[in-house]
Amino acid sequence: MRKAKCIILTILLSVNMLNNNYSIIAQDLSYESDIEYILTKYLLEDYQEVLRLLNKHYSEYQNELAYLYGLCYLKLNMNRIAIDYFNNTLAEHENNYEVLNNIGVAYFKENDYINAMKYFHLSFISNTDYVIAQDNYNVAYDNFISKRENETIRPMIPFTETSTIYNSLGWFYYYSGDFHNAIYYFKKSIDEDKNYQFSYISLAYIYDEGNNFETALDYLKAAEKIDENNPDLYNNLGIVYYHLVDYEKSENAFKKAILLNYRFAEPYNNLGFLYFEKGQYNISEEYFKKCLEINLDNKKLRAESMAGLAIINMKNRNIDQAKTFKESSLRLDYRMNDIKYLTNILKWSKELIEIWRNI
Repeated sequence: MRKAKCIILTILLSVNMLNNNYSIIAQDLSYESDIEYILTKYLLEDYQEVLRLLNKHYSEYQNELAYLYGLCYLKLNMNRIAIDYFNNTLAEHENNYEVLNNIGVAYFKENDYINAMKYFHLSFISNTDYVIAQDNYNVAYDNFISKRENETIRPMIPFTETSTIYNSLGWFYYYSGDFHNAIYYFKKSIDEDKNYQFSYISLAYIYDEGNNFETALDYLKAAEKIDENNPDLYNNLGIVYYHLVDYEKSENAFKKAILLNYRFAEPYNNLGFLYFEKGQYNISEEYFKKCLEINLDNKKLRAESMAGLAIINMKNRNIDQAKTFKESSLRLDYRMNDIKYLTNILKWSKELIEIWRNI
């Protein structure tokens, strides 16, 4: 069982930030007498009192005070308000790594791990000596993955090489639904390192999802030239060939993925659907059962394999057995009853969907 680590809450006052912000304010004698008292109250964790005192001066010094406001609201777990103030601070201190890190902390506390990783990442890029942002990113990543144990493609922890950093940013944008920027950063990753195979596979994944199968195939063929021993590559090749209705090449690719890693469950499941389309139901059934035997943890994949067995039994007029497998599939993943999910994500054929609906 994966355990979620604790975030490193590095939200202490930055000496540099304070010096920059308060150098102007200190010229105001009415405020100068309050500065030490306000900072003392902050260090004593009396955040409500700090906010009360800051409100006296906010109308005149709102840009300079935004950072301290953000810190107080962050400490009070008013995270969305904190983010607004930190963004105001960024307008004055563009790309400040501490502010970016604190925005990441605020998103983390809201369980928004995608945005948390994004800002920890940006913080680290702004100052690669700031290892706190790196540690925070890795904690957010761990929490993100613990919520998505069944994802077959996951963002990489980025702090090794520039190509990996850009690839990670690509997945940030992909999971945020911004496919244009996702593609941009995957391509930028390749510009940094022509032999970084994972970015070719990532681009193929996105183009396949968008039904641009020929472009996906081009990227996978380029990836194959880099490393012919990657089972993920061949499983994805099998999927693209399947969508292009080139069943012979699809079958060969799935089997090569299994040859490279016989415990890799996905290609067994995919061969089950491939052999169903070829009308070889007995072989199809064997592959679905083999996938279920290997895959004990991935509920989404188990749901697909159960659905495959339901469809085969329905095709063979074993109605009661088909219903039993369908019920098992839906218990594992309710989305198996969503036609849009079956069509757009799993890319089932009309025949498969029709049989499934009739069970």
